[in-house]
Amino acid sequence: MRQSLLAVLLVSLIAAPAWSQVAKPNLSGTWSLDVAKSDFGPSPPPESIVHVIDHKDPNITLTTTAKTEAGESTNRQNLSTDGKENVNKIQTFGVEREMRSTGKWDGEKLLMSTKFDIQGTQVEFNDSWTLAADGKVLTLVRSAKTPQGDISVKTVYNKQP
Repeated sequence: MRQSLLAVLLVSLIAAPAWSQVAKPNLSGTWSLDVAKSDFGPSPPPESIVHVIDHKDPNITLTTTAKTEAGESTNRQNLSTDGKENVNKIQTFGVEREMRSTGKWDGEKLLMSTKFDIQGTQVEFNDSWTLAADGKVLTLVRSAKTPQGDISVKTVYNKQP
């Protein structure tokens, strides 16, 4: 009896780290910008942003459609959560730019670092993506290092049915 109890205890202790690991959220869905809950810092808010995310960890396909005063644009990026670099080309302000991104999990937060060049100047975004416990709100906090200084932006998205 004592050996059985010891065996169960030993198995429990060995398995405990697996039980205590934080489950990674699935970010899949269609997400619409909630302008009222977002903070764009010194920049004017866009009319709309919609992210369509297909997430099969470690791979994420992100299709973003943004509508601003300058018009509407749609970009698609292939990202990953395993720390490997991903290279994507996106259109911004009528110019195609190459972006290099790496992503990794920090508990339930997805941290994404993206670097790209604007007219010979390196710009870096560091994003933190957090999914609310109910799975209906996605918050993206971005700190950007730009030639004009550091900028912080928080965008909040509601999941569409």
